[in-house]
Amino acid sequence: MTKKRIWTYVFLSISVLLLYYVLRDVKYKDFMKQTAKVDLKMVGFAGICMSLSAWFRNLRWLVLFSPLGYKIKKGQAFSALLLSYPANLIIPQSSFFVRASYLRKMSGIPFSECLGTIIAEKLMDGLVVFGLFFIFMFSDFSFQTSIFQNYRLYFDIILCVVVIFFVIRFFFKTYFDDRCDKVISQIKCQLSHFKIGLLTTKNVENKWLLFLYTVTIWLPYFALFYFLLKGSVSRDFIGFKLPVELAVMANIGWIFPTQGGLGSYHFFIAHIMQLHGFEKIQSVFFAFFSHTFIILNDLILGLYVLLNNRRIVFTLNNPL
Repeated sequence: MTKKRIWTYVFLSISVLLLYYVLRDVKYKDFMKQTAKVDLKMVGFAGICMSLSAWFRNLRWLVLFSPLGYKIKKGQAFSALLLSYPANLIIPQSSFFVRASYLRKMSGIPFSECLGTIIAEKLMDGLVVFGLFFIFMFSDFSFQTSIFQNYRLYFDIILCVVVIFFVIRFFFKTYFDDRCDKVISQIKCQLSHFKIGLLTTKNVENKWLLFLYTVTIWLPYFALFYFLLKGSVSRDFIGFKLPVELAVMANIGWIFPTQGGLGSYHFFIAHIMQLHGFEKIQSVFFAFFSHTFIILNDLILGLYVLLNNRRIVFTLNNPL
């Protein structure tokens, strides 16, 4: 058995175990009853929020290119962004390479510089996610049951993130093997270009615009979870804290090297919901409902880009 297949089975097993843990004691009839409560109007608002978040992410990415002297069409960059989302469903954490490869094919910008700007962007988002994570970790919940339980959950999450880091490291070394080695070796050969892309944030003239776009990326993303909550399991007043916390934990769930955060996303979201006083069936349903909603949006938009640019997409096997 090859290393690739072993890793595939390992991650699949982890996903199955996490899903089993989340779904235990949940009855199918009770789960299906929750679907009748879905408000499609709120789901529509959530879809608008998701599109807005993606569009502002695209604008921020273009700002990062401005110090490099490249003129990129908004449509080209947006297509690269949309195509990268469903790529993670096929190969975990592959969106970096797909996004950079596609934009190189469309605009001719060196792959290493594209990749550098993407990593710079991810670092900014990482500061937001983990900054909010630690704020929530050391703050009180509105519906907390015990301080120890909350801190224990966050401790487990931190431990999980550390484990994920090392798992991803070994995963890339084995799953991508020769191709990943080729990409890394090419980046080393063009290290100056990669550094230019990575450090582009220092050379952006209008840093307030960069900050503004970062805010406008995350506010619609927080609103996405607000509308999904209002449209599924909660008709009552929802404060600002719960949607923000769900958005943060959802992103940590996506980090796990499984196809589309399967299992890890559901585990984190369901636990946070229960800590905020929701019933288990509501928590589990919302985890699956929100995950399915995001995945379907990614697939539909990614498929649209794929069908309109299939000649370019199918030549991305050699990104360099």
